Amino acid sequence: MTNNDRLKEGECMKRKYLFLSIIVLFLGVQYWMLYVTFTYPVNGIAVEQDSESNWYIKKFDTTIIGSQLGLKTGDIIKRINNQDVDSFSSIVKWRTLDQSESILVNRNGKEFEVSTKDTPYAIQYDVFPILGEVISFLFAAILYMKIRVSRSAKFLTLVFITIGLIFMSLGGSIRGDALGKVLINTLLMLLPIIFLHFLKIFFNEKSNIKLPLRFLNLSYKIVASIFVIMLSFFITTPFSYSIHMIMTLITVLVFIIGLLLNFYFLTIIYWKYRKEKTYAATLIKTVWGSLFLSFFPIIAFSFVPLLIFGKVWLDSLNMGWFVLFFPITFAYLIVSKRLYDIDMILRRILYTTLISLVPSAILVAISGMITANDLTWSQIIIEYVIFVIVLTCILYSLEYFMTKLEPFMFPRKYQLQVVLKKLAKNLGSVSSYRELKEIFLIDIVNSLNVFGGAIVFKNLENIEIIREGQIDEEEIEELVITENWDHPYYSVFEINRHEEFTSYLIMTQKKTKTLLGLEEKQWLSLIITYLSVSLENVHLIRKLTVKLQQLAAQVPDEKVAGDFLWFRKLMLELQENERVRIATDLHDTTMQDLFFLKDRLHTMLEKYAFLPEDKEQMVSIIEYIDVINANLRQSCFELHPYLLKEIGLVQTIEKLVKFERAVSSFTIHFHATRTSIIEARDLESKRHIFRMVQELLNNAKKHSLASSINIRLTAVNESILFEYEDDGIGFEANVTLGVIEIGSSGIGMEQMKSRVLSLMGQFELETSKGKGLKFKAQIPLKEGKLG
Repeated sequence: MTNNDRLKEGECMKRKYLFLSIIVLFLGVQYWMLYVTFTYPVNGIAVEQDSESNWYIKKFDTTIIGSQLGLKTGDIIKRINNQDVDSFSSIVKWRTLDQSESILVNRNGKEFEVSTKDTPYAIQYDVFPILGEVISFLFAAILYMKIRVSRSAKFLTLVFITIGLIFMSLGGSIRGDALGKVLINTLLMLLPIIFLHFLKIFFNEKSNIKLPLRFLNLSYKIVASIFVIMLSFFITTPFSYSIHMIMTLITVLVFIIGLLLNFYFLTIIYWKYRKEKTYAATLIKTVWGSLFLSFFPIIAFSFVPLLIFGKVWLDSLNMGWFVLFFPITFAYLIVSKRLYDIDMILRRILYTTLISLVPSAILVAISGMITANDLTWSQIIIEYVIFVIVLTCILYSLEYFMTKLEPFMFPRKYQLQVVLKKLAKNLGSVSSYRELKEIFLIDIVNSLNVFGGAIVFKNLENIEIIREGQIDEEEIEELVITENWDHPYYSVFEINRHEEFTSYLIMTQKKTKTLLGLEEKQWLSLIITYLSVSLENVHLIRKLTVKLQQLAAQVPDEKVAGDFLWFRKLMLELQENERVRIATDLHDTTMQDLFFLKDRLHTMLEKYAFLPEDKEQMVSIIEYIDVINANLRQSCFELHPYLLKEIGLVQTIEKLVKFERAVSSFTIHFHATRTSIIEARDLESKRHIFRMVQELLNNAKKHSLASSINIRLTAVNESILFEYEDDGIGFEANVTLGVIEIGSSGIGMEQMKSRVLSLMGQFELETSKGKGLKFKAQIPLKEGKLG
């Protein structure tokens, strides 16, 4: 093991021990806080010393505690837990009766003992801190697990951990525990600093905005120094209470100053980007607003009154819940990856909160009438805030739960919406009328549970019908010609109407023998809005394709053909891609289905005993399937001559010639020389030459009435020489070549010219009526002008 490996292993072990130490420390603090929380109830009794050095009850945090214990303000405390009052730690340090079990009281000269063990546990002081701790640590864990690669997410995790520790220490702090008070004061000072640190990293990471926050390290050092001073809380001295009050004021001041710094830097950035309608500007406004909503309540109703008047207006514990608003908002947006929708989401939260205000007031009023309790204004406000928060959460999440429950509550509507989404997505890939059936019509017929459906195109010359299911084409054609839409069996929807064509969507009755309902018609109307755009695009694609083919085939002069080279190549490449697609579809669907059908028929022959004549018929069906498969295989080969790459041009032509000899009425002679030079040409050139052979043979079968065909292929003078000759009927050379179809593709004789010119070659054509056809092409072995 090298020294570097030992150092890395040592660092790894150090991090591991550090992590374990932090976990052990955390669990120890957690245990202690829970022990204090569930051992001592919150009595909230504050005391003060009079001029005669007697300790008397100054106030109760809630009037209920005083009435339950039978105590009143002004009662003199004589002994606590059978100890002298001056030696009781909680009085010396905090001027409270926290953690007391028995109190000896003197009232108007009469002494009586009160047990604080029977003080009821208050939900707001016991359950709420634990709930806040759980929520904070839960969000911290989710953030750490989901987005540990982001520095801003890590700091937001630290923010949650800080808030969670504040809630954790709250239970011990309000019960007079020294550790709880040290932790809560330190963490309250750290919280705005960590927030500021988070904002610095967050803006730099998301919007490349740099905040000048060089004083952050100094801020951490100041908080660390104050923390060291607060360790004196563990010691009981005559100065303990004074130190406690000074530290409390410092904590509140540092917290407020830290928050003001956050607002200050956010305001500076906002002022800089306020006129820009960018994500950064929206983000700054949103952060400012959410930060204000999080900390304004606790500052305005708790900390500022404490500094000015020496007491809080509303309990800081209840106001502390608002602190979670800011980090929870950012955690949700980061985890759900909707950070760029932050403005929209917070606006939605604001509107749901505003909607919740009036119902919450009504609920508070009803609650007051039912319970008939004398509630203080602080309790009423707390109850009102809780109702607002609960209703806001319900309204905000209503859409989510309705979406989740829609499949069960509205199954038919949900099914139609799923199909609508699928169709809307798939319609974008429609490029021909042929694809409409597979992509569109089949799903419509199945979803509506109708017998059948059709898309009909009507132009000046003819009517074209694409159908699916049980639907009568002749009846549909008559319906479209007469335009009699008042039919008891069909529902007709017009898709497009132009001067060139009109299209319709026609659906039969449902299989329940009823016409489509209102909801289904509305759903179809929505789909038709998508379909109309798609059909318009398909129509334009068809027109453009025809015009481009005509243009590619009718370049006026071969001398300028070079200027059109890119255009010719593009058109030929598009045709080749379409042929490959069709060949792939035939191979992957039809041929596989035929193979499966043949296999099933063989299984039936072996499994069942057929009559001799039936068995013979089954065997003939299987043989016919083989014939169909062979024809399809040949068609796939003609569409996509994959052998060009595997065995070369010459052998591929030989394979084609061999097949054509077997099925054609004429004889074919193919002769190739200097094949090694020919095969050196690129694959694209060889594909064009093969297509020329293929198209000329198809033309001979359809039109020439030839009895003999000669094909020669050789290499001469740095070029490939391709010659074709037949003894057919020929045609007039001055007739427009584009009107002569070559094979089923209908690309015309001019496509031959396009192929040669795209390869920078030259060609000659000799023909006349009754004299046959001679075609000669000379293609350079290397790309470039033929010299």
